[in-house]
Amino acid sequence: MITSKQKYSDLPFFISPNPFTGDFNLIKDVSTIRQAIKNIILTNSGERPFDYLFGTSLYKNVFENLTYELTIDVQTKIATTLRRYENRVDVLNIRVKKSLVDEYTLDITIFYQIPDIGISDAVTISVTRNR
Repeated sequence: MITSKQKYSDLPFFISPNPFTGDFNLIKDVSTIRQAIKNIILTNSGERPFDYLFGTSLYKNVFENLTYELTIDVQTKIATTLRRYENRVDVLNIRVKKSLVDEYTLDITIFYQIPDIGISDAVTISVTRNR
């Protein structure tokens, strides 16, 4: 049940019932939006049936040299996709950099605001190529 202070709720990616009640636990508010952003960013364009624009296809950029132009391209893809599919947030900034651990991983940090509940948050997503 959503109380007056909770605006958003969803099921987590990995669903497991509560061992005592058998109910499924929901994620709420900021966690819901953080999960939705990760889902959108990590989905390849064309992967969803009937909506070929959903997603960003960032995996193809993992093996490229991270130039200024590529950084702007990735930031634009993310901002455009989030504007289209996640209208609960206002994107404030997007930081793209190569991982310090693996040269074939992009670390993307998205800073955003949730106007409906007056919270600013950030989510960091690592995009890596499975070998």
